[in-house]
Amino acid sequence: MSAANTDKNQLVLGYWAIRGLVEPSRLALHYSNTPYTEKFYVQGEGPEFSREEWLSEKQNLGLDFPNLPYLFDGDLKMTQSKAILYYIGRKTNLMGKTPTEEAHVMMLCEQAHDFQMKSVSVFYGPDGATKEGRKNFVDKVASEELKKFDDYFGKHKTKFAVGDHPTVADFQLYCYIDGALALDEEHTLIEKFPNVKQFMKTIRELPRVGDYITKAHAQLPLNNKVAKFGGKVLEQK
Repeated sequence: MSAANTDKNQLVLGYWAIRGLVEPSRLALHYSNTPYTEKFYVQGEGPEFSREEWLSEKQNLGLDFPNLPYLFDGDLKMTQSKAILYYIGRKTNLMGKTPTEEAHVMMLCEQAHDFQMKSVSVFYGPDGATKEGRKNFVDKVASEELKKFDDYFGKHKTKFAVGDHPTVADFQLYCYIDGALALDEEHTLIEKFPNVKQFMKTIRELPRVGDYITKAHAQLPLNNKVAKFGGKVLEQK
């Protein structure tokens, strides 16, 4: 399915009908009030989990490196989730106010992405299928990663991840921390990290972002249908 808007001057963001790797870009677009058209690709049901909806278009879109997500902006056609996020950040003034701030933005985005890849190994791997496997990830990996972010927030003491204004780092961090926390079925991990907890609250309260998280973000599954965890819309706690 895709949005009905066909304005050629509007951004087009293509991805699976999940949160996955493009959700930080969606949050940045909503926060910056940037109009865009969404192109959703839906994975088939099991046991085949067909990707034909995407594969049938993959080679016909004019992309240099065909993949999901992709972004169209006029003549620009690009892929790679972090490149898309940085492009949106520069286009909407969400990359920091100075070269030093931009460096911190990119550092945090890369760190958050590394955390996400560790979560993905559980989402799509055998550990995601068992309560024991998920708890082991939460207790050992997620706890260690969140402590790093908690220490960072405690050290820098700024309103947002980098300075006193939102950047794309806030949205990358929010989405990937939120995804990892979904694996914590006891809902206690966040309580160990007050700085992270406050950060998550701050992002949810941003104009347009909170509304999007409640109405759209929460209606998308974390992962594709083939995942061992998060392939369906999660029950809200």
